[in-house]
Amino acid sequence: MKNSYRLNTFLAVVTGLVSLVMMLYRTFSPAAILPPLDILMLSGISLAALVLEHYLGGTAKKRHWLGMAVFSALTFALLPLAAGLLSGIAALKFAAVGCAVFLALAFLFTSVCDRLATGTASPVAPILSAGILFLAVQAFASMLL
Repeated sequence: MKNSYRLNTFLAVVTGLVSLVMMLYRTFSPAAILPPLDILMLSGISLAALVLEHYLGGTAKKRHWLGMAVFSALTFALLPLAAGLLSGIAALKFAAVGCAVFLALAFLFTSVCDRLATGTASPVAPILSAGILFLAVQAFASMLL
């Protein structure tokens, strides 16, 4: 039970760091072109949190999906809002899409890593899984646009 919300902590840390870096770039280098806050950014943040959880915290045996959904929506709404990257309705849209992307990637990442965790490929399985899922999200996002 104590490890069930560790993934949300890693998600908050990664989202906070990305928001902080983007805020600092906007403050000290306003002419810099920053990447947009879109599905690719959300998937990168989510996959980074999943890989960190796998290597640093160990995967939880049982995930509480409703709690993960609530905390990820709050994370994706409040941290970019506090950093001044989004405002109002845009923050709510970002939170809804971020929650959906995070839950889908968490489910896919967990199932792929569980299947690849046997044999000699187990140390690099999370990184390979995250890379393949990021490429899949890129392909999916290009079909949407």
